[in-house]
Amino acid sequence: METINESAATIETINESAATIETINESDATIETINEPDATQKMSAFNVSQSSRPLVEPEEEEAEPLVELLARSELNTPTSLVASMVDPPFSPERTAKPSKDRKQSSSITEKKKFNRDVEHAIALQERCRQLCLASFFREQSPVRSLGFTSSIAGEGKSFLSMVMASLLAKDSTSQVTLLECNWDNPCFHQQFGIARKPGLAEWLRGECAEREIRHTIDRNLSVIPAGDGQQDVVKLVRQMRQMGLLNMFNNPDEMFIVDLPPVVTSAYGALAASLVESVVIVLRAGVTTDLMISETYEQLRHLSVQGVILNQVESRIPRWIRQIL
Repeated sequence: METINESAATIETINESAATIETINESDATIETINEPDATQKMSAFNVSQSSRPLVEPEEEEAEPLVELLARSELNTPTSLVASMVDPPFSPERTAKPSKDRKQSSSITEKKKFNRDVEHAIALQERCRQLCLASFFREQSPVRSLGFTSSIAGEGKSFLSMVMASLLAKDSTSQVTLLECNWDNPCFHQQFGIARKPGLAEWLRGECAEREIRHTIDRNLSVIPAGDGQQDVVKLVRQMRQMGLLNMFNNPDEMFIVDLPPVVTSAYGALAASLVESVVIVLRAGVTTDLMISETYEQLRHLSVQGVILNQVESRIPRWIRQIL
C-alpha cells in the first residue's frame, strides 16, 4: 500500500508540473500578444493610422510591401518619403534634393550654356566684321570679291560666308551678292528656302536669265544658288575665269561673297578659289589635321589669303543663333 501511495504522490507532482508548464505557455502567448501592438505602434512614426484588421500570423499571410501598406493608410504620406524608404540612398549622409531644386539647377545650367553660346556668336560676328573691313573697305586696293574655302567639308565655311554677306550688306550701301560655287554640296536653297535650280550652272549654260537665279534676301543682299553643275563643273569654273567674276553681271559696284568647295577633298577646289581676289580659310578645331592644313596652304600658295578662321573652338553654335546671325 505504501508503494501505491508513493506512485500517487508522484503522479500528483507530475500533474502540478504540467499545470505550471501550461501556465508558462499561456504567459508566453500573452507576451506575444502584447508585442504585436508594439510593432503597430512603431508604424505610427511614419504617420500610418492604426488598422482595424485583426492581426494575422506570418505563417498565414505574407507581409505587404511598404509602398502598398502606405497606400492603404488613411493619412497622406509624402511621395519623397515613400521613395526614400523604398529605395534608400547609397550613403546615409546623402539626401535627395527636392524636384524644385533640381529644376532650378537645370535652369541655371541651361542659362549659363545659353549665355556662353551667345558670347561665342558675338565674338564670331566681330571676327567676320574685322575681315570684312580689312578686305572691302581698306584704303589701299580694296577687294570686291572674297571667297570662303576649307580643307574638307563640314568645317563651317558655308555658314560663315552667309554671316559675312549679311554683315557686309549692313555695313555697305552697294549691292552684295552671296554666290554659291560649291557644286559638290550645295546648301543655299535649303538655308534660304529658295529653289535649287535654276542656278549659276544653268545661267552659265545659257538656259535661263539672270533674274531667274538671283533671289533678293534684303534691301541690298541677293543670293545665287549653285544649281545643277556636277556633270560639267570644271568647264563651268573655267568659263567663269574667262569671263571674270567682277564682269559677269551688269553692276560695276557689286561686291561678292563666294562659297567655294573644299581644297583637299574636291578636285576643283583650288581652281575655284582662283575666281576671287582674296580667300579666307576656315578650319574646324579638333577636326582639321596639320597635314590637311599644310596641303591646303600648298595648293593656295599662289593666291591671296586674307585670313584664317578657327571655327568651333569650344562649342557649337545652335541653329537658332545661326538664324539670328
